[in-house]
Amino acid sequence: MRIAILAAASTAFVVTLALFDATPAEAAKGRHVAVRKAPARAVVRHSVKPQTLRHTKTHHSPKLKFEKKIITKTPLVGTGSAAAFAKKSGPQLKFKGLPITPAVASTSLRAGRVGLPQNLKPKFTLAKAPKPQFQYRLAPFVQRHWKKAFFWVAVAGFGYLTIPEIYYDRFLGYVSVDDPDYEGCIHLLSLAAVEEEEEIVRVRRPMPANAVYRYSATVAPEPVSSGPSCTFEPFIERNWSRPYVWVQIPKVGNVTVPEEFYDRFYGFVVAAPPNYSAACAVLVEAAAADTVATTSFDFGRPEFR
Repeated sequence: MRIAILAAASTAFVVTLALFDATPAEAAKGRHVAVRKAPARAVVRHSVKPQTLRHTKTHHSPKLKFEKKIITKTPLVGTGSAAAFAKKSGPQLKFKGLPITPAVASTSLRAGRVGLPQNLKPKFTLAKAPKPQFQYRLAPFVQRHWKKAFFWVAVAGFGYLTIPEIYYDRFLGYVSVDDPDYEGCIHLLSLAAVEEEEEIVRVRRPMPANAVYRYSATVAPEPVSSGPSCTFEPFIERNWSRPYVWVQIPKVGNVTVPEEFYDRFYGFVVAAPPNYSAACAVLVEAAAADTVATTSFDFGRPEFR
C-alpha cells in the first residue's frame, strides 16, 4: 500500500517536471500560427511600395522633357551678325528682301553708289524701320561710296547704309537704343559728306545781275567763342546741281539754298533770335544729298521733304 502511494507520487512529480521543462521545438509548436502570419503581412506591405515608386517616376518624366524644350528655344542676341539679327528681329526684317540700289560710278564732283557685296554680313543691323520722312533724308547714304574705309549697316524696310569707319562709333551711339535717333544719324553722316567734299575745289558762281534775293536777313550770326560750329563758308555762292535760291546774310555774304530745303532753312533764320546753327545744318544735309549720284528714290518722294 505504501509502495503504491510512493509510485503514484513519483509519476505525478515527473509529469509536473515535463510540463515546466518543455523543449524549444515543442514550445514553437504552440506559436506556429502567429509566426507564419507575420511574414505574410510584411509581404503585402512591401508589394505596394514598388508600385508607388514606379507611378511617381512616370509622373515626373514628362515635366523634365518640357523644361529642356524651353531652354533650347532661348534666342541668341547681341552678335551683330546677319544670321543672329534675323533670329533676334524675327519677321520685322527679312534680311534677303531689303531694297538694293544699283551700283553707280563716281564722278569728279559726286560720290557713286557701291554694289552690294556677295555674302554680305553687315557690321550692324537695325530692326526698327525709320519713318518715311527719315527714309527720304537717309537716301544719300544708301550704298554711298566713301573715299576712306566704311562699314555696312542693314536697316529694316529700307536698305543698306554705308558708314565711314571714323564716324562709326558715334553713329552706333545714335542707333543702339530702343528708339534710334535718325535725326542725329542724318546730321552726322551729312557732316562726313561735307568733310570729304572739302578735298574738291568747287568753282563759285557769282550772283547774276538779274537774280533777286529770296530772303535778306537783318541780324548777323554771332561769333562762336570756342568749339566746333557749322559755317556758311561752303555755301557762299555755291553752285548746286539742283534748283536753288539766293539768301543774303549780314557779315556772311550771298548764300545759296536748294529749293527743296528752303522752307526748313527759312524757318530757322526768321526765328527770334535767328537759329543760324540749325539753318547751317540744313545746308550741310543738302550738300550731302547733292554730292552723291542720284537715284529715283532721292527725288521721287516730294511728300517726305
